[in-house]
Amino acid sequence: MKKVLIVFALAAFTTGFAQENKNEKQETVVTKTAVKSEIGTDVSTKAVTKTEKQVITLADSDANQTNQTMVMEPTNVNTDVNYGYDGNRFKFISQKDENGYRLMTVKDNATHEEYAIIKPTSQQGYYILSKDGSSSFGYFNAEGNFVVERYDAEKDAIISDIYMLEMNKN
Repeated sequence: MKKVLIVFALAAFTTGFAQENKNEKQETVVTKTAVKSEIGTDVSTKAVTKTEKQVITLADSDANQTNQTMVMEPTNVNTDVNYGYDGNRFKFISQKDENGYRLMTVKDNATHEEYAIIKPTSQQGYYILSKDGSSSFGYFNAEGNFVVERYDAEKDAIISDIYMLEMNKN
């Protein structure tokens, strides 16, 4: 009876601590900015989480064998950040069909509907934002915000809309 209990305890212990086989890397980059004024010091924190997942498949050539060759598929990268503009929250979603992104509105921590389409230009780091049939020019500034510039014919001026990277204040 004692041996049965020991075997049962050993089986429960090894099952509880078995490793899950995932090929995933998660990295969080935290940037703190301190602003000193006569009132005091204001510290703001930006946290950006980047997750890389890589699908692992087995080679078809060694099917039905004990030791099979592993084939690495392309890596999927997901950066989990939200942007805020004009009281709304937005998220960049990679397009499945072509190069570029879709800017989606975020409500209740879930993507809701498409807001705009963003395509990279031939110049590194610059994008074209297409929304409601009009196109604008966009880029990411040093603070990580997405800046969209457009021409306003009525004012005869360049208007900048800044989609602010959401920050957690500590």
